[in-house]
Amino acid sequence: MNAKQIRELYPITKKRAYLFSGGIAPVSIRHENAIKKHMDWLSEDPDDLYVNGLDSDASDCRRLFAQLTGSNEDEVAIVESTSAGCNIAFDLIEPRAGGNVVFDDFSYPSSVFPWHLPPHEGLTKRFVHAREDGIIHLEDFEQNIDEKTVAVCISHVTPIEGFKQDIKEVAKIAHSKGAVVIIDGAQSAGAMEIDLHDTGVDFFSTTAMKWLLGAAGIAFLYVAKRHHDKKPTRAGYSSAHSFDIHDFRLKDNAQRFELGMPNLLGLAFTKPGLQILSETDMKMVEEHNLDLSGYGIAGMKERGIDVITLDDPQYRLGVISAKYEDAGGLWKHLHDQGVDTYYFGDLFRVDPHIFNNRDDVDLLLKGIDSYIK
Repeated sequence: MNAKQIRELYPITKKRAYLFSGGIAPVSIRHENAIKKHMDWLSEDPDDLYVNGLDSDASDCRRLFAQLTGSNEDEVAIVESTSAGCNIAFDLIEPRAGGNVVFDDFSYPSSVFPWHLPPHEGLTKRFVHAREDGIIHLEDFEQNIDEKTVAVCISHVTPIEGFKQDIKEVAKIAHSKGAVVIIDGAQSAGAMEIDLHDTGVDFFSTTAMKWLLGAAGIAFLYVAKRHHDKKPTRAGYSSAHSFDIHDFRLKDNAQRFELGMPNLLGLAFTKPGLQILSETDMKMVEEHNLDLSGYGIAGMKERGIDVITLDDPQYRLGVISAKYEDAGGLWKHLHDQGVDTYYFGDLFRVDPHIFNNRDDVDLLLKGIDSYIK
């Protein structure tokens, strides 16, 4: 499918300019049908759902996510959130006396806070700082990562600045020193072409509810095959080969990091979004999102908006972030005019996706004009 065909699947595009895919995905016609089918199943024959439906959506979602991210299905675990997936990865890191963990200035709180808890509270926390050009340079990672670094934990695309990291190069630097790389992919998966095997990262955690066009309460954790021998700190029936309580053997794939029943309604909602993306070319999705974000950045700057996301496509993707003193007032004005964005404090954010077009961005810019006036 192309962008125009995907747009036709989303009823909201006929009423509003929805520009917040980095927060929560809207509903398509396919999602509506999938939820209706699931609810009908629960209403009319939940026993059949339990016997025949539990594994199908889960395995389909694992398979589709793997296809979209250049990984294998046995490297994908279904978890409940990006943070949950990251925490599973953190728990697999052996504490090391005198060790350190490396972040950057743009790291998400959920990637930093857990490292202050046992058993990792003794690790030194190092932050790679952005330079005056707004870029976190690879040379600065090299200076902060050493033989005592146990992990590098960063976002692929940062939610506050909209900065895109070169995770492949960061992984090369980290691995040369013996450190593992854990990536928060909440603002990249579904918005760009990704080949996790090519990047070389060890763990990649992301939510379904944003660019993957899925549901809250469903997330995916990629665990590179070389880590499948690591033991989780928790276990449930989904983790084990057998249901026999006298025969505990962990599965030999990423499912050893799953516990039990997943969010069935969430999986039913998530699968259509993954299918929509799988029916298109992710390189096209990436180029489309870069075009719309570039167009939005240029238009916002022309209007005097302090955009902090970089112009260079090498360092951005779909998230456009700006500083605006009355971000809440601007958000409300736009929302009342049928343009959906996001604000937090003085942060104003716009996240166009594959179902958006330049007309949506023009409505945003027109709304900014009327607010300023």
